[in-house]
Amino acid sequence: MSGWSVSKSFGLSFVLLALLVALSGCSVDPVVESQDVTVQPEEDQTSVIRNPAMGWVLYADAFADFPQADAYWDSQDPYAGSASIFYVRLPWSQLEPQEGVYAWEDDQNFKGLIQGALDRGLKLAFRVYVDSEGSYQQATPQYVIDAGAVGLVDTKGRWSPYVDDPIFQEKFSLFLNAFGKEYNDPAVVDFVDGNGLGRWGEGNRLKLQGDDKNGVLRWITGTYATNFTRVLLGVQYNKSSTGFGLDNIDAVALGEHGYVIRKDTLGLPYWFTEADKERIRSHFPGVPFYGENVYQYLQTKQRWEKDYDTLRTALEAVLNDALSLHANTLDLRIPEDTEAWFSEAPDLVQEFIVRGGYRLIPAEVTYPDRVEQGGEITITHTWKNTGVGVLPNNKPQWNYKYKVAFALIDPATGQVVFRAVDNVAEPSAWIEGGQYSYTLNASLDSVPAGSYSLGCAIIDSTMDNTPAVNLAILNERTDSGWYILGDISVD
Repeated sequence: MSGWSVSKSFGLSFVLLALLVALSGCSVDPVVESQDVTVQPEEDQTSVIRNPAMGWVLYADAFADFPQADAYWDSQDPYAGSASIFYVRLPWSQLEPQEGVYAWEDDQNFKGLIQGALDRGLKLAFRVYVDSEGSYQQATPQYVIDAGAVGLVDTKGRWSPYVDDPIFQEKFSLFLNAFGKEYNDPAVVDFVDGNGLGRWGEGNRLKLQGDDKNGVLRWITGTYATNFTRVLLGVQYNKSSTGFGLDNIDAVALGEHGYVIRKDTLGLPYWFTEADKERIRSHFPGVPFYGENVYQYLQTKQRWEKDYDTLRTALEAVLNDALSLHANTLDLRIPEDTEAWFSEAPDLVQEFIVRGGYRLIPAEVTYPDRVEQGGEITITHTWKNTGVGVLPNNKPQWNYKYKVAFALIDPATGQVVFRAVDNVAEPSAWIEGGQYSYTLNASLDSVPAGSYSLGCAIIDSTMDNTPAVNLAILNERTDSGWYILGDISVD
């Protein structure tokens, strides 16, 4: 009896529900369950990936003479597409020949050289040196001497300052203030060598009146750090007794100001020892490494002959040093050296393209194919780095500005309608051989219902969260730089 009563009651309720639906003209849609989608983007294993603070470096070197812009770029054009950075190394006197007169404003050749790099998609890097030893002209401007700075005159009659002289320090500090106002821009400048003292600007053979080398190091690194707050700074990691000393460099340049390590002796077997290399490696991945081929004028002077039987063997040693030290950059150097690399060892050039620096890849991303409007989306993502180097996002000049982000993109317009940033995923922690997994939960408030593309990027949080790092994957990409992973619906 009770069973009949329940059936009768259920039947009446069903009839009433059907009548209400019919009268209202509505229909009841079936609930569609979301399904997880897992994508594994195809890696780009061959292309030049241009990114901040990594890649091959072209040189304009003013120790012999300063190149003419048109001739320089004519000679480098066949190779510029394989590089990422244009490095200008020149004397202070060329950048400021008279007090307050700057090459970036008045020197047409300098301006043409710089613009040529920017036109070819290269970032800039600088070393400004003050010591005349090895320079093609007096490195410190005459007005500094006229102001009363003291120094030494070499056998060629060229003057170099005592770098602990207060007048020299005052004038160079004023120059660095103007230099920073012009080039403290990470959109244009990749790094600046924040030293420039001693022979070749490498911090060796310092000319001093007193014996407070550490005081000079604190002054020069602090002054660069004050004027270059957004651009990475580098320091020569030299062990010479005539220079600053590695312990002081570790404490001051690396520890206090977050410099990167530069080393100009890659490939030199009798000077650059395994102990030196191990000390550099001990700082990785917290401190990235920038490498330079020790040999230059590879074809005309052939200095490598005293150490290696063939040029090819010398270049192999340079590359092996770079890769074993986790190098982010490696210098092709001046035009004749660039040509030699490409003619003698194009495979080595390609090897650094695909192994040097960092190549970041979203190895696997899992997300729901549909989400309720106003609901929450959960994305799990795993990353890897197939390069030997590291994205130095942890340096104080960048201050963790690069972050992993995902976006919902209108496929018709390419416009981003929703963006979620994962503040836990940290690219500076990703090194070769690791897998780094994260889960991102985000609320889809204010996202209209519709069909979207799911995009992925590493964005610059200081530039309105726009994509800023090229990933080593082959996925379709929007004009604004988001990599498309697949489709997703908001119901």
